[in-house]
Amino acid sequence: MKAVFNITLPTSWDKLTDKQLHLVYSLFASDFSSEEIKTICLLKWNGLKILSALQYSRFIIKSGRRKVILTASQIQQATTTLGFLDSIPQMPVRISRIGKHRAVSACFEQLPFEQFILIENLFQGYLKTQENNLLQQIAKVLYRSDIVKADKAHLIGIFYWMAAIKQYFAREFPNFYQPASNDSSNLLGTPQTNTYQQLRDTTNAMIRALTGGDITKEESILKTDTWRALTELDTLAKEAANLRKLSKK
Repeated sequence: MKAVFNITLPTSWDKLTDKQLHLVYSLFASDFSSEEIKTICLLKWNGLKILSALQYSRFIIKSGRRKVILTASQIQQATTTLGFLDSIPQMPVRISRIGKHRAVSACFEQLPFEQFILIENLFQGYLKTQENNLLQQIAKVLYRSDIVKADKAHLIGIFYWMAAIKQYFAREFPNFYQPASNDSSNLLGTPQTNTYQQLRDTTNAMIRALTGGDITKEESILKTDTWRALTELDTLAKEAANLRKLSKK
């Protein structure tokens, strides 16, 4: 039995379909190792099935009506294409729908700023507590439904989506997305109090920066597009940094 069939695999996160993403996240929720996950994906996405194991780390693989023998090293070499699964996506990706509920834009375009603040606070809370109900609440916002039913795979997908969007925004808005400090001149600088107080302080700092302290503008700011708000915050952060540099001269 000579291995003659071709194997095709996606080469990046953004090449994965909803079904493929759900499988990956389902496997992440299990106790499988990274190599086991890649092997399972390789087999399922190419319609392959392991019939039996042979000596010397060889396996009889069925593809349609054909049967071939592959070695463990051949399988491992093929799965290197899926190495991207070991990292957070460079660009935000998400399962586009859960049931009949469609997700917002992967990059949060046209997402109201007040919703961004909400999910950002929920995500920070999750990072501190690891409570899945916080990811469930994020799912309700991102899939625009209070009755969306997210399974474990969907929740892991939410986590990867949020982690990717934070990395993406850090690249897009590098002046604003700086590590928080105790410096009051930093837009995100807040004392290291309890988590929820810190989140409230950070949220209030963003709103004050955007409204210039004019509370009559708060409602319109919260309704504005997330990208527009973050662009303005990034500009304000850059201006604040330049002023600090000038003051030190």
